[in-house]
Amino acid sequence: MKGISKYTTVVKLGIQEAVEYRIDFLFNMINGCFTVFIQFFMWTAIYGTSENDVLYGFSYPQMMVYIIMAGILANVTSTGFEYEIADDIREGTLSRFLVQPIAYFPYRTVLFLGRKILAFVVIVVVSAVTLTVLHFTLGAEFAAMNILLTFLIVPLSLLLNSVIFYCVSMAAFWMTRAWGVFQGMGVISMVLSGGIFPLDVFGETAKSIFMLLPFQYVVYFPLNIICGNMNGNDILFGIAAQIFWIVAVYGLSRILWRLGMKKYIAAGG
Repeated sequence: MKGISKYTTVVKLGIQEAVEYRIDFLFNMINGCFTVFIQFFMWTAIYGTSENDVLYGFSYPQMMVYIIMAGILANVTSTGFEYEIADDIREGTLSRFLVQPIAYFPYRTVLFLGRKILAFVVIVVVSAVTLTVLHFTLGAEFAAMNILLTFLIVPLSLLLNSVIFYCVSMAAFWMTRAWGVFQGMGVISMVLSGGIFPLDVFGETAKSIFMLLPFQYVVYFPLNIICGNMNGNDILFGIAAQIFWIVAVYGLSRILWRLGMKKYIAAGG
């Protein structure tokens, strides 16, 4: 019970940080709106000049649902703790976790999830309003079960993205300044996860390669559920794949952690 209470306290700390920096969250949401607006006008023009009602497997209402919800989901699944981990390693403050009765990965994970609890609640409300507006304005159709499944799957997407970037943060053991790696990885992840537009846009060859990577299960997979492009078997397979990638990437991060600890000298501590 003491072990659980430690991490419960960390979750509370994450929630307190989220409340304290709620204005920062609001501005991140506003910033994400600009990308959505650009996409909205771009896809409206593309569908308006096309002879086909369905492009890349999406009708116009489905594409609007996708790009708007992608902007929302990409915001809630974004990390940022990789910079904090890099600072811990560079400044030597990681040392305190090596002597205290709390493991570093669980600490970072539950703190991150705690920070996202408030954001998740806000996102659910914003998404409900958005989907309602799209239904009455564009005639977008949704199955209630698909909406429920999507929001049940989002926590797995959140956890998967967190272990991916935890793994990437291990680069700080070998690089004094890993920020460029983090920023580059952020762009790559945004594109390959479908956080900008559906992976179908890249063509079948590129999509078949991207589908072998874990990124698609962060944004593309849950949004295809809400758009009605997946059946029951596809959804079950996707959930299993999410869990597989969470375990696999976490396993890789443990290997990198052990290798990194051999390089760690606590120079700043």
